[in-house]
Amino acid sequence: MHNNIEKLTRIVEDKIERLKEFYEVTEKIGISITSNNLEELKNLLATKQKIIEEIDKLDADFIPLYNAFKKENKVESIFALEGKITREISKLKALFIEAKNLLEKIKEKDDKNLQNITAAFEKTKNKLEELSKSKEGYIEYLKYYTPDSYFLDKKR
Repeated sequence: MHNNIEKLTRIVEDKIERLKEFYEVTEKIGISITSNNLEELKNLLATKQKIIEEIDKLDADFIPLYNAFKKENKVESIFALEGKITREISKLKALFIEAKNLLEKIKEKDDKNLQNITAAFEKTKNKLEELSKSKEGYIEYLKYYTPDSYFLDKKR
């Protein structure tokens, strides 16, 4: 059991580091959205995807170990442990809480970014509709108000 707790702790510490990177990238995405820097946004999204893949690998390693830990201790969660609390388990609990707090901060920032990008999309959509209506009006104007063409013979 002690060995599992050490492995779980290492995995959660690595995940927290990836989550910190993820948060920084999410903040930079927000800045690139507000500054309309689409090239930087594209690069940041690619970086964000790589971090997500790294976190997924950590989770794939974590889940079997955590399930074995829960089964061995006959609990649904590490927070349900009573009596068997050691320094290592306390540290792991603290890391779980830190990871949860980071995830909440990331969600808040992602929600804000989503609002900003939705607003930018709406603004662009309205501008395109306005341009489309202007073009339609110009075409209609040309249909009815274009003077007839005349051929001028300049040789005379």
